[in-house]
Amino acid sequence: MSESDKKCKSDKACKRCTANIGCKENRPHRECKEKDECRGPRGHRGRRGHRGHKGHCGPTGSTGPTGERGFTGPSGERGFTGPTGPNGLTGSNGPNGPTGPSGERGFTGPSGFTGSTGPSGSNGSTGPSGSNGSTGPTGPSGLTGPSGPTGPSGFTGSTGPSGETGFTGPTGPTGLSGSTGPTGSNGIVGYAEYIRTIQTPNNSVPPGTAFTIDTQVFNSVPSFIVASAGSGGTVFTLSAGAYVIDYEMSLESAGSVAIYTGPNVASLAIDTNTVSGSTTATTWIHGRSIQLVVTSLVIAISSVVGTAAVTTAGNDTSYMIRLTILKLA
Repeated sequence: MSESDKKCKSDKACKRCTANIGCKENRPHRECKEKDECRGPRGHRGRRGHRGHKGHCGPTGSTGPTGERGFTGPSGERGFTGPTGPNGLTGSNGPNGPTGPSGERGFTGPSGFTGSTGPSGSNGSTGPSGSNGSTGPTGPSGLTGPSGPTGPSGFTGSTGPSGETGFTGPTGPTGLSGSTGPTGSNGIVGYAEYIRTIQTPNNSVPPGTAFTIDTQVFNSVPSFIVASAGSGGTVFTLSAGAYVIDYEMSLESAGSVAIYTGPNVASLAIDTNTVSGSTTATTWIHGRSIQLVVTSLVIAISSVVGTAAVTTAGNDTSYMIRLTILKLA
């Protein structure tokens, strides 16, 4: 035990120092009256600690009172005069002033030249007619005029009574036999049927271009009904005779079809008596015509207005177009 500790435990030691911090820390209480007896020897001064970090800035203080108003500065230099503005609109005319007093009367001028003579007055009324003079002597007779036309013939008189019948003459010789006449018609002489079930080229047929109908089904009179290529499709040449022609098809849209006829392919023209058609699409169109051929006739089936396109026949998948020809005589 050190001497200082022994002194601290003496009767003269400060009870507050011993109770609170002790004499070993050399920090006696400030109120200790006998501190000299409790304090030990002073040790060496410790090293200075590192400087602490700079604290955060405190809040801005309130604004101080406004200072007194300063003196007014000197006036600036005078600016340049701006450009003259445009002239304003002209005001409306003021009211007319009062009429001034009349001037003195002038001298009378010289007389003017004499004017031209005015138009003549209208004629006076005609005076009364004088009395008729006495009749003069009769003149000589004029020449005789030509004879007038002959009048119409009078009515024919009634027929007189018939005379008695004469005697019958002898029978004359028998005449020569005449030539045998042509054989009369005996119904249908021949027939032919042609079809096509493929859409091309019948999917684009303008007026004047023939539909292609080139598959022969029947032809009992091939010498009278001849099919051939022409006018962009199929044409048919008919020999002399009477024919019934039927054509049938269905079009993709509303349209009209007709028979074109002519003495040859180059002169085909629409026969307006053979037109048929429909205002609705996919409607079955059937046209029929009778053609009387004197020597030879070329026919074709074609569109009337716009480009026609054959479509399927109802629920069937074929693009049917059919031409039937019956030869009657």
